[in-house]
Amino acid sequence: MLQYEKEFDPAPEGGGAPDDSPIEESDNDSAAGYAADDEVYVFDDERVVLAVNVALKTGRPLLLFGPPGSGKSSLAPNVARVLGWDYHAHVVTARTEPEDLLWRFDALRRLNDAQARKLDDDISAYYTKGPLWRAFAPENGVRSVVLLDEIDKADPDLPNSLLGPLGSLSFPVPWDDRTTVSAEPGEEPFVVITSNDERELPRPFLRRCVVFEFGPPSRDHLLRVAASHLGTDYDEHLTGQVADYILSVRGIVADPAAGPSTAEFLDALKACRRLGVTPGTKEWEMLRTITLHKRREGLEPLG
Repeated sequence: MLQYEKEFDPAPEGGGAPDDSPIEESDNDSAAGYAADDEVYVFDDERVVLAVNVALKTGRPLLLFGPPGSGKSSLAPNVARVLGWDYHAHVVTARTEPEDLLWRFDALRRLNDAQARKLDDDISAYYTKGPLWRAFAPENGVRSVVLLDEIDKADPDLPNSLLGPLGSLSFPVPWDDRTTVSAEPGEEPFVVITSNDERELPRPFLRRCVVFEFGPPSRDHLLRVAASHLGTDYDEHLTGQVADYILSVRGIVADPAAGPSTAEFLDALKACRRLGVTPGTKEWEMLRTITLHKRREGLEPLG
């Protein structure tokens, strides 16, 4: 076990080992008592815990790489849960502008107010705070974890435009560049950025981040994740059968990282439990095509 002073120190198994107490029901899966992604996370990899602590201590963003479904996006809300911090998230798209992460100006509302002769003399009334603004200047004094999800979907200029705000944890307000929004000492946010590696990120941006890359999950990790999410509905034998199939598929496909994800593994396992399907049956052959194959290279569809 790695020995160092941890600011972030989660339970090694994310509170979800097979013999742990039952998990409380969530709104997403209350019928079966399954935990939602932001309610449980298996921190059984010392490297990712170290990466979180390095980012916290250096004040740098944590940039996460890995295939879809590897747990990149669900790490941030679970870090916030463990630390007791607020959580803000923004899913980046091809249309995302740098300002969207700081603020949004409601031009339509201002136009309507002007036409109705109700124009507010305070221009700030037409600005909405973005995730970084809310994290830099928390109204309740509670520190925040911010998730900027799938940054590789954005225009290539967006990552570099964040170097200033993320480096100084400050930015000028849009209506008065003499006034600055700044994170106060002791209130600095923890910024998590994810990428599916679909587009190369600028080197200056990479240099200013702490970087961690998720690999394909091991069998032991899959079992721990299943136990954490399924609670009292956890079946070790069934979970092992589905996990073994996941690993066998990964050995067939051209790119192992492109094999079934942890999220797809959970979907298949929940379907088996809810529908009473077991591996080796005709029903399983159909179910695995629907939940795990998904036209992956090297896997022929049934039928």
